[in-house]
Amino acid sequence: MPHVAEVTVAVVVCVLVLTTDLRGAIGFSSFGVLLYYAVANASALTQDRAHRRYPRALAGLGLVGCLVLALAVPVGSLLAGLGVLAVGVAGRLVTLRVRARS
Repeated sequence: MPHVAEVTVAVVVCVLVLTTDLRGAIGFSSFGVLLYYAVANASALTQDRAHRRYPRALAGLGLVGCLVLALAVPVGSLLAGLGVLAVGVAGRLVTLRVRARS
């Protein structure tokens, strides 16, 4: 249901634009994007040679760089990003447990 996610993100962004200092929202967004790219680089590390486009060391460097930059955002943005990440992980764990019981 991608449309639900798109509408949810649009509502959250609108609320943030209307109620907060945009610099905080930019830091929060930067944390999310850097975390996303860190996951992509970590995934690239798992590829075998036949499916890898670039050297494995480049993916490792990208992973470390993304994590360092993600941790360098303002503290409020970092805490908000980690909070959203924690809620997402908890939601995923709940979903997996509910499916396992079915």
